[in-house]
Amino acid sequence: MLAGVYALLGTVGLWLVERRGSKAQLHLVFASMFTAGAGAMAVSRGEALLLLLPLVTYGALYLSPATLASLVAGCSAVMVTIWIAEAHPIAQLVRGLVAWTAGLAFVIVISRMLLVQHKARTEMEALAGRLGDANEQLLVQAAEIEELAKAQERNRIARDIHDGLGHYLTIVHVQLEAAQTLFTRDPETSRAAVLKAQELTREGLSEVRRSVALLRGSVSTERPLLAAIQKLASECKADGIRAAVRLRGTPRPLPEPVEITLYRAAQEALTNVRRHAHASRLEIELAFASGSGIRLRVEDDGVGAEALNQGFGLVGLRERAESVGGKMSVRSARGRGFTLEMELPG
Repeated sequence: MLAGVYALLGTVGLWLVERRGSKAQLHLVFASMFTAGAGAMAVSRGEALLLLLPLVTYGALYLSPATLASLVAGCSAVMVTIWIAEAHPIAQLVRGLVAWTAGLAFVIVISRMLLVQHKARTEMEALAGRLGDANEQLLVQAAEIEELAKAQERNRIARDIHDGLGHYLTIVHVQLEAAQTLFTRDPETSRAAVLKAQELTREGLSEVRRSVALLRGSVSTERPLLAAIQKLASECKADGIRAAVRLRGTPRPLPEPVEITLYRAAQEALTNVRRHAHASRLEIELAFASGSGIRLRVEDDGVGAEALNQGFGLVGLRERAESVGGKMSVRSARGRGFTLEMELPG
């Protein structure tokens, strides 16, 4: 009867406690098993030597080392007490203690090995879960980075279209308007404006080809920066704007992204002067610092503005400057013209 209760507690009782029970209930099951096992040992007069070993095994799996030591001590005390009470011979008592000790060592070592293996497997499963989560996060981040790269490339292409082709289309439009206005009154000047528009159309086509070459990674064949800026200034002179280009410091080779950014800045500034400023004078300064760094300043004496409209062109220039580690600033006031400054490393 007691052995049956002991077996029932060690199977069904521990299973229920493991699923839904608390620590106090676990200790209660162990105490009940200990009581039933000790009673069964007493009834068998100490012959059921191995009856308490499953209890020790469960203790090694579920209890702390200190509680397990107390359980082993209690089981050993029960065994010795029953043997002494039954007045077993000393030789039989010694054999029983040796068998009990060997059994204890075996079940404790095996139980601890199983416990370590179970803990390692649990940790590996948890690690695999964390690695799976980390892998999913990396995939999400990779997708986000890819989308960001696509967005940056789209912005770069948009800036190239605006700063390059948009510049030439603006000038061609101005020339054609002038030709239309002077068509009857001054045919020669009108014809010259049409020829100028034709020339600018060819240059715009070359600019498109250059942008496509840059997108494909081809080597740029753009003219030197100073010469390119002087060419932009000459276009302003053709529209009656006195344009002066000043050089400070000693020119030196610059990284291609820096040169392109400076050229685009001058191009956008001069396009805005011709479209909006109604200026009569324009000054472009390119200053090479003695150490490292270069500064571009474009200043006109046009109508200016109280509130600067940060259109796509200026936003694109600021993005270009920041992409190469530089900065851009603009200043303007009504009746005091417009000034654009860009400082870049190089």
